[in-house]
Amino acid sequence: MAEEMHTARARGDAQKSRGFTLIETAIALLVLLVAGLGAASLFMYSIKYNTGANDRAVAQAVAQRQMEVLRKTSFAQLATSTQEVTSVGRSFSVDTTVCNDGSALCGGSTAFKKVTVRVTPLSAGVGWSRSSVTLVTLRSNLALGAYF
Repeated sequence: MAEEMHTARARGDAQKSRGFTLIETAIALLVLLVAGLGAASLFMYSIKYNTGANDRAVAQAVAQRQMEVLRKTSFAQLATSTQEVTSVGRSFSVDTTVCNDGSALCGGSTAFKKVTVRVTPLSAGVGWSRSSVTLVTLRSNLALGAYF
């Protein structure tokens, strides 16, 4: 009799441990879904901010190129301007400001011009703030003064 109960109990244990229940499978799928969505959101976050960093790097290159153009421009022809530039398939607004009124903000002398180039990406992604790149320099007039 004891042997029959032991055999029946072993048979019952074997039937209970044959596989996963539907609830256990659903919970496992839910845990995997949460982990997968977390990884997917991490990838989207990194793509968004890598695109923004690329925009800033290209904007820096555009600003440097504009500064080089202004270095070649004669002192008398430096002027404030706004233009749209496309570089590496992206559009940028290039704002050039020239200040030469002799105030402390402009270098303190009419012989100097303070040149500011601000480049802003126009095609920033949704949710990405348009951070601009600004370069500032002082240009001087090459006219020679009197020696004492």
